[in-house]
Amino acid sequence: MEKVALIEFGNSHDEVLYPQYRFLQNSSLYEPVLFCSKALEERLFEYPKESLFFLPDQPKGRDFRKLHHQLAELGISKVVINTASGKRVRNFLWFNPNSSLRYYGVLHNLRKLEGSTTQALISFKMKRYYLLADYLKETAEIIKPKLSFESFKAAFLPAEIGDPQIKKPKGELWIVIPGQVEYKRRDYLGLLEGLDAEKIPAGLRFILLGKSKHEYGNGQELEQEIEQRGLKKHFLMWDGFIANPTFYAYLSQADFVLPLIHANHESGSLYQNQISGAWNMAFSFQIPLLMHSMWAHHQEFKDAAIFYSIQELPNLWSKLDTVKKGDFYQSEDWQFNQQAQKYCDFLSL
Repeated sequence: MEKVALIEFGNSHDEVLYPQYRFLQNSSLYEPVLFCSKALEERLFEYPKESLFFLPDQPKGRDFRKLHHQLAELGISKVVINTASGKRVRNFLWFNPNSSLRYYGVLHNLRKLEGSTTQALISFKMKRYYLLADYLKETAEIIKPKLSFESFKAAFLPAEIGDPQIKKPKGELWIVIPGQVEYKRRDYLGLLEGLDAEKIPAGLRFILLGKSKHEYGNGQELEQEIEQRGLKKHFLMWDGFIANPTFYAYLSQADFVLPLIHANHESGSLYQNQISGAWNMAFSFQIPLLMHSMWAHHQEFKDAAIFYSIQELPNLWSKLDTVKKGDFYQSEDWQFNQQAQKYCDFLSL
């Protein structure tokens, strides 16, 4: 079997590593070996110890040389870099310029292809990129037609990873909004405008599943807005970091995932070039999305979402009990084997 190294130099996107590891593990052609930043150690899912190695949080030249030597010793032939941008990736690729390794990477933001000198140097060595949405692949092929692209769905997380003591009370309907609370990333104020404290169903809960008070956060302002509108009992928020077992307990029991990406908000343009982590979270547990109608023309969301316009929000909440009983995630594209085959086929190029 051909050995493939999955490498993450940074401190994020660990949830994207797991499905790739499973794709490779499931294959009869490849054997995965995982290299991760030490910063991720407490957040990783279960991996065999013999296939898991840790890298320094701030790797230097000697660390890159050591890694190249280790890859050679292990008989690695292909490398997939989980976050294929930034100076660490550039330095890793160029510290061993004569390497016979074949490089692939997961690109999380298409803007890197357009104006980044660092990305241009990475692309000199790395000609093949994975993307996390079909619509991003279509755009990337126009931006850089000389590079090769494939998309896959970073879903298929472990089934039992949430805190079993956290149980949704009977009669409640949970709408989860994953991600740190930042006004620029999600239209929270647009949501509040679509809520009427007198008409909202008693059991409706909005779970803001992310750190709200941080350097770029707007948690304090949002809390004030929620309280002033008499909506406090319908919202659950956290000031700081949410531990994985708590995060996945709420997510896995959600009735809907609400990304709050709207056409008339800065998030609308931001996510033309990258995906929202909320989508991956919904896909992983096959939870229906509530999405602005700006996304309705993308085929990949057709059987995964309910679409709305801003004007429809005030009347949407009372319909959700009926809507959630619909058929979602029926396409073959959501099947593990389909995505694994797609991923591995690209790896053979």
